[in-house]
Amino acid sequence: MNRVTTGNVSLDLILAGGFPENSINILMGLPGTGKTILAEKVIFSNAASDRPALYLSTVSEPLDKMLRYLQEFDHFDPEKVGESVFYHDMSDVLREGGLQTFAEQVIELVKEHDPAFLVIDSFKALHAFSVSEAEFRKTLTYLMTSLSSLAITSFLVGEYSSDEVASLPEFAVADGVMELVLNKVGVKDARYLRIIKSRGSDFLSGEHAFKISASGIDVFPRLQTPPTAISYELVNKRFKTGVEVLDSMVADGFWKGASTVVFGPPGCGKTLLGLHFIFKGIEMGEKGLIATMQENPTQLHRIVSGFGWDLQEAIDSGMLELFYTSSVDVYIDEFVSQVDVRATSSGAQRILIDSLNDLEASAPSAARFRDYMYSFVQAMAARGVSLFMTSEVKDLFQSSIQTEFGISHMSDNVVLMHYLRQKSEIARAISIIKSRGSRHDPGIRRFEITSRGLSVGDRFEHWDAPYCHGE
Repeated sequence: MNRVTTGNVSLDLILAGGFPENSINILMGLPGTGKTILAEKVIFSNAASDRPALYLSTVSEPLDKMLRYLQEFDHFDPEKVGESVFYHDMSDVLREGGLQTFAEQVIELVKEHDPAFLVIDSFKALHAFSVSEAEFRKTLTYLMTSLSSLAITSFLVGEYSSDEVASLPEFAVADGVMELVLNKVGVKDARYLRIIKSRGSDFLSGEHAFKISASGIDVFPRLQTPPTAISYELVNKRFKTGVEVLDSMVADGFWKGASTVVFGPPGCGKTLLGLHFIFKGIEMGEKGLIATMQENPTQLHRIVSGFGWDLQEAIDSGMLELFYTSSVDVYIDEFVSQVDVRATSSGAQRILIDSLNDLEASAPSAARFRDYMYSFVQAMAARGVSLFMTSEVKDLFQSSIQTEFGISHMSDNVVLMHYLRQKSEIARAISIIKSRGSRHDPGIRRFEITSRGLSVGDRFEHWDAPYCHGE
């Protein structure tokens, strides 16, 4: 089956290569969801002199206004307008001649331009010009029969709601239906798209996040658990965290390709332990990726240099990639997708995510967070990539690893960093709560933060142990 690219690699992936050629597709969603932007990106990505596109606007938005805003996007090519992309305003035809005249005029324009691509925006607006449901169905049948007999890939854009899919006749005749939605997540807007229908064609199901940008749309396909998750070759090697005593507490280190989550209160050294993990890997020839929402690059450079590491040298040598995004602007779909892409392209063998709390806050629901994290952890395990994640707990002394999103049971290793107090003295402590498939020392050990990073010492004796429980 031949495909029509959407102009976006990720969206093509969702559609198994793009829209099927010569299909009739509905792009649906409430006003402001990005339907027109997507339709225009598709036609400008495909239109050529021998395969022109015909864009018909009805009564939803004035044509001159549409063209004015279109110029703000990278996909707009003014040289194509009037040469391979043809616009026609059909509002007067509808108002003066009605629905049947509109349909006849559409077919005349199709014969005149012989397009490979056709957009009618808004198609739903045609309902307002129908005298009866019978007339609309008759006109719809005439249009769809005519278009189906021609080599045209058509896009019917409309402000449809989800409950209209089962009741309006155009959805029955359409080969494909894509819904775009705009949700409120806290103070942020979150956009998602999903494929409702794709006749005779495979597609990636579920909700996929996207953003409107200068390139039109940036799509972040829903992360799926890899098909190899049930059976894949395990790497029978251990990795070093860079903290010698901690490595000795877990049978000479954690398994390579394992996931580790470090819980702890503010200021206890979670990020520092993660940096040990990354720079030890670089020392051993393993490329690393730091994905952070905590410290911006300038702050991280200062922190890293304070412990004797050279962040810039590691980046310049190609051994380290730094990915920072503000926790205010982060979306879990985009973040996880970016980490996945960057890890693959850079060949990273160790990944530090700092922190899970920011990711959980960016998710529209706890269920979506769990799904994403499970799929991501499994994907990294299947590739043999070692994953290190930080998570902050609230209490300084009564440390608890009970979380709302259940991350500890997904992880192979759980490390707890906390504080102990004895009368007027406060000390930092570290313990290993869980190490899947490995013998480990369950003792609580003292550690200090020095100019060279973390230094783990002996076990505590006769101190008040923290209250700690699992999920």
